This record gives sequence, C-alpha cells and structure tokens, in this order.
Amino acid sequence: MLAGIPFFSSNLLSFFILFRFATLAPFILWVIAFTLFVDNEKVHPGAWLAMLFFELTRGIRIGVFYLNPATINDASFIVVQIIPQLIMFVFAAHTLYLAYQGYSVDLLEQRRRLRLIFLLIMGILLVVVVGSDFINLFSRFILEPGENLIPDVPNYFVSLYTLVVTFLFCQRIFQLSEEATTLFSTEGSAKERPSKIGNSQTNVDPALLKKIEKTMKEGKLYTRTGLTVADLAENLSIQEYRLRRIINQELKFRNFNQFLNNYRIEDACIRLRETRTPISTIALDIGYASLSVFNKAFKERYRVTPSEFRNSENLTS
Repeated sequence: MLAGIPFFSSNLLSFFILFRFATLAPFILWVIAFTLFVDNEKVHPGAWLAMLFFELTRGIRIGVFYLNPATINDASFIVVQIIPQLIMFVFAAHTLYLAYQGYSVDLLEQRRRLRLIFLLIMGILLVVVVGSDFINLFSRFILEPGENLIPDVPNYFVSLYTLVVTFLFCQRIFQLSEEATTLFSTEGSAKERPSKIGNSQTNVDPALLKKIEKTMKEGKLYTRTGLTVADLAENLSIQEYRLRRIINQELKFRNFNQFLNNYRIEDACIRLRETRTPISTIALDIGYASLSVFNKAFKERYRVTPSEFRNSENLTS
C-alpha cells in the first residue's frame, strides 16, 4: 500500500525498497505455513537459496529496467523474470499444500481449524498476488509497450486485501490466547514435549489408555499400512475426535504419524537387533509404504540410519 502512494512511488529508491518487501509476501506466508503445520522439521537450505535467488534477480531486473530498459532482452528476461516467477508459483502452491497435507493426521484441534482458515484466506490471497504477477508477466508478450491488463484501481484493492487478511489472520492467532503456543512446532521428540493446552483435562479412564496401548502393542495395529485415526477409533469403539484429544493431550503426540512411528520404530529396533531380516522387509512389515519413509522416520528418532543402527548394535554385542 505504501508503494502505491504517490509520495513513495515518485521516489525510485523508496519505491524500489518497498516493492522488494512486497514481493516477499508469498515466501513469508510459506515460512508461516511451514512453522505452523510442519512438526520437527527444519527449512531446507535450498529453500532459503531459492528465496535469495528470487530477490536478487527481481531486484537486479527492476533496477536495470529503470536505469536502462533496453538492456532487458528476451534471454535475460527468462532469467530475471520468468524463472523467479515460477519459483514464486512453486512456493505459493506448496504453502497451500503444507496446510492441506497434514489435516487428516493432525491431533491439535485448534490447528486443524486453523488449517481450514489458512487455506481459505491465504489461498485467495496467493491466487490474487501470484495471479496478478503472472498476468503482468505474460502481458509483455501480448500487449503493446505501456499497456497493462490490470488497471491501477484493482492493484490498490489487492494491497488493501493483503492488509485486511493479514490483520484477520493475526487476530485469529491471538484469539487462541495461551493455546496459541501449542500451534508452533518445537524440537525434540513428542514424548519430551509437555502439554501446553491451558489447564484442560481430558479425565480419561486409565483403562482406556491401557486399551489403546494393548491394541497397538499386542494387536500390532500399527503394522497396517495406511492406518488412520478413524480406523483406530473404530477398532477401539470410541469417537474419532475423542481419540485425537487423548493421543494429543494424554500421550503428548502432535500428529498421528508421530504416534504410529513411536510403535513402528520400537518394533524396528528389536528386529534390527535380533534378526538379519533385510531392512526393506522390516520397513514393509511394520507398516511403512516405502523404505525411504522408514529411513527418514528412523533417522529423525535416532539420528542414524537403520543400517548404521544395526551395525552399531552388532559391534556392541
């Protein structure tokens, strides 16, 4: 909005700086989504490099364009405009994917509701922001110089919409009060994280907790590939929402995959120590759909791969 005010837009330096911050919006939303909806993961260095490449190339492109528009030819336009635009599109799409992909396994009711709000509000925002950029991008090839498919007035509405939805999103976060701290992922295993959901108590019958433990350990229900919260709730004959609350508040797991991995990895450790069964077979036997998923879950727990774990156990035995 500041960049659109004549006082700032008439000064090239202030306009350039403000516009650089404005173009960061899709990436900031991606970082917010990653922080809110991804548990026990760190942003890959490649993501930071992609953001840096975008800002540098777009910044250089705008600076060069204002100084000497003739230097932007078709070849350089691909590097400084089309590739960064595709990067922005990928981040925008992945932002919505992060909010969607963990919905079914999320055990935090507050965060499940927030996912839906995020998908609706931020989805519209990203479509508007990224969509307008793509329209401006391809207008270069279909319009005469100086023409624009998007008039000035809607651009002001885009800025106003950005301000309003940001305010509403922040308001929604703060409305959660002390429960807001439970939405953010932290380091460490699920067992090590204390519950931070106010003073709420589930008053769960200890017999029900034992039933869950018995079903998982003795019944080995975790070995079923694709097991869902609904499947486990049906097996235990309790409501799904109640089971989610128990696993989260009583057993201290943030999502259902963490809960399953706890049993699967323990079983895998026993098999790695006591048998020579191929690791790929173990992964499939304990419920993983692929070896790569098993390796990732195992390394997150023990900081070593299954093969390294087996070798170290053989050396100490």
